[in-house]
Amino acid sequence: MDKMQYIPRIIDKIIGDYLADFTAVHIRGPKWCGKTYTAEHFANSEIKLNTKSQRDDFDSMYYANPRLFLEGAKPRLIDEWQLYPAIWDEVKNYADETHLKNQFILTGSFSPKAGTTNHTGSMRIVKIDMTTMTLFESGDSTGQISLKELFDNPMQPISVHLPDQKETINNLMVKGGWPEGVVNPPHNLLSYGRQALNSICETDIQEASGKELSPITTRVLLRSLARTLSQNVDNKTIIEDVNKSGHPLSDSTFYDYYNALTRLFVIKEIPAWCPNLRSKTSIRSLPKKEFFDPSLACAALGINSEGLSKDKRTRGFFFECLVGRDLEVYSKTIDGEISYYRDRLGLECDFVIHLPDGRYGLFEVKSSDEQISEGIKNLEKMMALIRAYNDANPTNTMELPTVRAIITDGQYGYLSKEGIYIIPISCLKN
Repeated sequence: MDKMQYIPRIIDKIIGDYLADFTAVHIRGPKWCGKTYTAEHFANSEIKLNTKSQRDDFDSMYYANPRLFLEGAKPRLIDEWQLYPAIWDEVKNYADETHLKNQFILTGSFSPKAGTTNHTGSMRIVKIDMTTMTLFESGDSTGQISLKELFDNPMQPISVHLPDQKETINNLMVKGGWPEGVVNPPHNLLSYGRQALNSICETDIQEASGKELSPITTRVLLRSLARTLSQNVDNKTIIEDVNKSGHPLSDSTFYDYYNALTRLFVIKEIPAWCPNLRSKTSIRSLPKKEFFDPSLACAALGINSEGLSKDKRTRGFFFECLVGRDLEVYSKTIDGEISYYRDRLGLECDFVIHLPDGRYGLFEVKSSDEQISEGIKNLEKMMALIRAYNDANPTNTMELPTVRAIITDGQYGYLSKEGIYIIPISCLKN
């Protein structure tokens, strides 16, 4: 992608703010999500350590004096720094010595193992997670509804009417939010997700783990994770599923693969929200597993837009993954943290966004108009549960949610009579 074609990212302001206050920022995220292009937007010099033709020179520099990598106009981009981990410690030492701000931008496609560096870099190097492009960034959302405005001005009526979104959303899930695919739309929508998956299985997982992990087993594991996407499934169930496929996987070996996929930003865990509303034994506390981009799950299952149309159940889980990606990015601009709620009594809330000042929002995801009434019932039950808790605990009440919303793939956005927002994902922004 040419730098002249740079598409502004929501994370740009976050990076700029942190560079103003700290010596360095570390931008983490999946391969090809745009980390380097975004970092170049801020940098005055750069060094790309995965340039194979220069690897011998880099090796010599590293063993002679890792501080040499820091030389250059500031802020300086050090791309794929994790290939030479001592660079992290040198940046930390530089910060301690100079106390200068806005000096370095570190980028990497995977996180090194714990203990690889001598220092955490706390208060010197700020870690920022990046993902593939949201629908608003890629121009596939009108941006008529702002998440920030929903929190700042709750219960304000909204009115949105969009063209039919079903087929468009299917195509976006299959294509993914890869910046290159936004600038140069692929002829085959599966192309970018498939190539990313091939890279993960054939080379990336070996680099991230430092072990000769099997490409075939990696594919089988990713297929199993894709089948259980956005669901409350424990690791034991995943291991059993892989073993049934004829690829033996012990518990310890599973974590070699799983931890590497997490460090590669292929999969992530959404933590459970466990408020004191029910018995702790009733609330499911397992994290919910998601892919960083739904196109990876589509590639893992080999499912295209037509396949999603035919398999509505799978489509629903993949749509939840898409919504989760966008909500997480949008919420970061208001310092929000994302979780989910699900209990054994059948009550659930797909995403909960918590703000530092104590406000929070409950968000259900529904992939058909017929499910909207179900989502409203769920959110009404959540409100009733909170009120019942407050009635029983008058000296220790819980704040009511600032926002309740159902995110859909539909055409209409409005505020329901129950005070619940119905919001098409294709009109949402940060």
